[in-house]
Amino acid sequence: MNYLEVKKDIYWVGSLDPELRVFDIIMYTPYGTTYNSYVVKGSEKIAVFETVKEKCFDDYLSKLNSLGIDPKSIDYIVVDHTEPDHAGSVEKLLELSPKAKVIGSMQAIEFLKDIVNKDFEYIVVGDNDTISLGNKTLQFISAPFLHWPDSMYTYIPEDKALITCDSFGSHYSCEEIFNDLVPNEEEYLDALRYYYDCIFGPYKPYVLKAIDKIKDLDIELVCPGHGPILRQDPWKIINTYKEWSTPVKPKINGDKKVTIPYVSAYGYTKELAEEIAKGIQSEHNVEVKLYDLTYSKQEDVLADIGESDGILFGSPTIVGELLPPIRILLANLNPIIHGGKYAAAFGSFGWSGEAVPRIEARLKELKMNIFGPGLRIKFKPSTTELKEAFEFGRDFSRTMFGEKELDYAPNNATETKEVLTGNGKTRYWKCLVCGEIFESPVCPEVCPVCGAGKEQFIEVEMDTFEKNDTDDNFVIIGNGAAGFYAAKTIREINSTASVKLLSSEEVSSYSRPNLSDLLNEEMNLDTFYLAKSSWYKENNIEELLGVTVTSIDKDAKKVILKDGTEIPYTKLILANGSHNFIPPFKVKNNNEEVTLNCENIHEFKGIYSIKDLKDTFDVKEEMKEAKKAVVIGAGPLGLEAAWEMKLAGLDVTVVEFLPNLMNNQLDQEGADIFRNQVSDCGITFITSEECAEIIAKDGKLTSLNLKSGKTLDADILLVSTGIRSNIELAKETGIECNRGVIVNERMETSIKDIYACGDVAEFNGLVYGNWPAAIEMGKTAGANACEAEKAFENFTPSIILDALNTHVFSAGLIRFNDSSYEKISSKDESKGQYTKLFFKDNILVGGIIVGDISKAGQIIIAIDNKPSKAAALSNDLL
Repeated sequence: MNYLEVKKDIYWVGSLDPELRVFDIIMYTPYGTTYNSYVVKGSEKIAVFETVKEKCFDDYLSKLNSLGIDPKSIDYIVVDHTEPDHAGSVEKLLELSPKAKVIGSMQAIEFLKDIVNKDFEYIVVGDNDTISLGNKTLQFISAPFLHWPDSMYTYIPEDKALITCDSFGSHYSCEEIFNDLVPNEEEYLDALRYYYDCIFGPYKPYVLKAIDKIKDLDIELVCPGHGPILRQDPWKIINTYKEWSTPVKPKINGDKKVTIPYVSAYGYTKELAEEIAKGIQSEHNVEVKLYDLTYSKQEDVLADIGESDGILFGSPTIVGELLPPIRILLANLNPIIHGGKYAAAFGSFGWSGEAVPRIEARLKELKMNIFGPGLRIKFKPSTTELKEAFEFGRDFSRTMFGEKELDYAPNNATETKEVLTGNGKTRYWKCLVCGEIFESPVCPEVCPVCGAGKEQFIEVEMDTFEKNDTDDNFVIIGNGAAGFYAAKTIREINSTASVKLLSSEEVSSYSRPNLSDLLNEEMNLDTFYLAKSSWYKENNIEELLGVTVTSIDKDAKKVILKDGTEIPYTKLILANGSHNFIPPFKVKNNNEEVTLNCENIHEFKGIYSIKDLKDTFDVKEEMKEAKKAVVIGAGPLGLEAAWEMKLAGLDVTVVEFLPNLMNNQLDQEGADIFRNQVSDCGITFITSEECAEIIAKDGKLTSLNLKSGKTLDADILLVSTGIRSNIELAKETGIECNRGVIVNERMETSIKDIYACGDVAEFNGLVYGNWPAAIEMGKTAGANACEAEKAFENFTPSIILDALNTHVFSAGLIRFNDSSYEKISSKDESKGQYTKLFFKDNILVGGIIVGDISKAGQIIIAIDNKPSKAAALSNDLL
């Protein structure tokens, strides 16, 4: 079949794939699928909607040609959603369509940049924006999270047609194309429901929001991205989606409901489950459903879990593992649907007891409110231990009803170090490397955060501000260094205001510079967390963990969470950081090829990028069985991670696209010395090389093919190729952004009462992207939000690498190829020592050291003081 006219001058030019049986790895497609694309011919302009999966591109071009469409005549390519099954061919179509402009939401355009990987012309559209094709109008409707954040609809009022991409579609291939002509209605409806459950089930609130936006439109035709076009009673399918998405309050026999699924090899775990159930019901009116998974249907258990306020999972430990029925059940849960429920683990064991922590690890991934520590009983529970199980259930119920505080996180992440506040009589020491300030009567011997030595500390006076108590509501999005220190500063100035600290992570603020160390070390609670849990309570700072902010209403001054919760603010601080940049590597998995991105990287076992604590623990777990690791990216973070994996006994290879290791921190001379120093560290370094494709089998990494033709076998691939600021939320709010959220020296954004700091912020054209800057920016944002005066100025960015049996230091402005900079260096190859200073207009502005970095602190101080070249050299900085 070639093209098909579905309305006057609106044509279907998609592709049928009736033999497809597995879609995107996770969906079974017994009826195949279609990749729908549409051409809309206006009297003046031509627009193409979506494209097709890349494998169908030749057939797609044939259909365009049969319609008389020369790709050069296409004016617009509209991407309602950028998943590769819809946008995978945009890159090829753009090569043939030089005048075409891509139309999409801001998120869609950003995603597409990482798919196309070259410049293209585009138009960002928002809700109710319109573009004319002459006698046809394209009206765009923002409909995010269906099922990606980039999604939107396009309405053509002249034809009463709605183009919806994934919405209202199905994986159902039929040559008849229209829903009134499907050969088997029952099979089509089966495909429609399965498609909805898999794709939209986790996003029901967003489905309802989208339907609400189109409820008043006159719609005669719905053109989805997959499956039959709806020309017969399209509202029947739309209303069916509405019915499926509308919450139904479960009928429960109690005030709350708890489900307890368990497996019991010898009856011991069953005894615990029954006693826990009694404890749960001892003080509260709770309906408890007990399921022995050996005899129960998973679908029945999942249905009850979906209706439950709390779930307790029980499994014995056999051969160091939890049993498969519980593991399979946990794998069928997801954080979008089940996150936020109360959960706990219990089980009997013989000599090791790994089942409970393994369950808790999964509960953490699911973003559940974990009650713990989990209950582990050795062999058959005694009378005393059964009483303990009863009390475990009772306390779980008390927590669920809000009578007992939840204060537990698995993986030893409960306790954190206390933040020291000044009283004007103590001494404070600032680490010049990481920026942390410590209270101590004497200079610390070593920085507990970054490991810098005594010589890298200077004594400082703490900022003092006039107290300003108000009843304001301060909301801080992000609990990294910037968010934490913003909250801390606010509370030091204002003791009565409400302070809410929001984070998408499940744990309190911690030291991100230490993440790489955790790959080969155990967590030191005294140094890893920025504050004990008691500190937040004592300072009346409310933590909202495991939550995601989806939008900001700047006019009503409130933030909206993913679950619909609205949080009002007087002052808002954006400290939502950055995400790791994932190059669009091709991944060949069995017979399918996908493009790697930050959305799907976690779908492949063995492929990682470390950004947060969960990423670190995932890699650490994989390292237990792995033998070979490849790190892509030879910057400081990539090299630190490579070194920790080498110390753990892995065979490690580092691949770098640029010609030198630490290419952004070292000039050629310094890079040569550094490369010579690390040549015998046990790691293989490959530079001026890049990954051509990643090979996986059954979703598990096996190897990498490089552009040179070389193949690297690997059990772990760690991608460390830089960061990108999380500016989407700010952009959607109308805040001025460039690479980051643009701020002034007070951390004020373009919108009154909204501040930004840390990795998300851009000051004077620079996104600092490091820990010391985040700390200082956070303090500045917090102070100015309280109407105190503090400026972010004279800050010297710096990094230190302590790995590979050597050290590297870099600070300030180090523009190697700028002829306006004067460079003076000192080198001792016999000692592996290299120092270079950078001067601009006779003023010291930067420096690098390879080898002994004991003078790093002196160089940072000197850069801050802006000495002349003569003064800098007289201070023996070389």
